Amino acid sequence: MSTKTYENLVTEARELAQDTLAPFRNEVSFYLNHLNRGLQEIGRMRPDAFYELFDANSLNVPEVIDADPTADQTIWTTLFQIDMMFYAPLLAYMQGVAEVQDDEFTLEGRAVMLLQQFRNTVLGL
Repeated sequence: MSTKTYENLVTEARELAQDTLAPFRNEVSFYLNHLNRGLQEIGRMRPDAFYELFDANSLNVPEVIDADPTADQTIWTTLFQIDMMFYAPLLAYMQGVAEVQDDEFTLEGRAVMLLQQFRNTVLGL
C-alpha cells in the first residue's frame, strides 16, 4: 500500500516547476487538471492499472479534486490508489504538460522528453 497521496504528486510537481512561493504561479486546480488527464491516459494505455477500482464491469479512473468530493470523485489527500510504478510517470506527465502550457515553444525540449518518458514508462518500453 502506498504512503503517498495525490496531494504529494501536486506538491512534487509544484516543486519541479519551481512554483513553491506564494503567490503561486499556478492554482492547485491547474495541477489537479493535469493529474486527472494523466490518470485518464494511464487508463487508456494500461486499463489493468485500475483493476482494483473496477465497479460493475466499468473502468473507474479516479477524478481527483481538492475539496468536497462526490461519490464519483476522490479527495486529493487520499492515498495513491494505483500501483506505485505509475507515480513517477504521472509526475513526469504533470510536469511535461505544465511546461508546454508555460511555454508553447518547448516542443523540442524538456516537455517533450517528459511526456515521452511518461508514455514509455507506462507502456513498459
